[in-house]
Amino acid sequence: MMGEAGFGLRPARADENDFAEATYIDTMRPLMLELGCWNEAQRRTAFRRSYKTDEVSIVTLDGMAIGWMQVSERDTDFNLAQIQVLEPYRGNGIGTRLINSLLERAQRAGKTVSLSAIRTNRAIGLYQRLGFRIVDADASTILDMVWTGSA
Repeated sequence: MMGEAGFGLRPARADENDFAEATYIDTMRPLMLELGCWNEAQRRTAFRRSYKTDEVSIVTLDGMAIGWMQVSERDTDFNLAQIQVLEPYRGNGIGTRLINSLLERAQRAGKTVSLSAIRTNRAIGLYQRLGFRIVDADASTILDMVWTGSA
């Protein structure tokens, strides 16, 4: 389990786009291959179209970048567009802490939180434990999920 002291979030810089893209591709490849629909050029295009540096925070551990998350704030909700953690750091509670922090922020603001996840992503169980529910269970590849707070 990671220690509290060295964990943090900071705003992304433009020179970290390559790190974010590489992390995204490394995460997406096995998930999409499992579904038989991996297209690297298409995924890179999708990343470049949706990645917005000003919405991204870099996840750090002892000053080293170990992941990133992108949150878009809209009128009534926060959209968790991406949460990516490098493989060696997964399963240590990092995602739980990041998402709980976002949920607390949404609760204070009176907003919901939405996200989309590839059906084969093991994080879906985490999202459900944190109170997200699947909005479209019939989706073949991508599941849309929403958290509406404690109400």
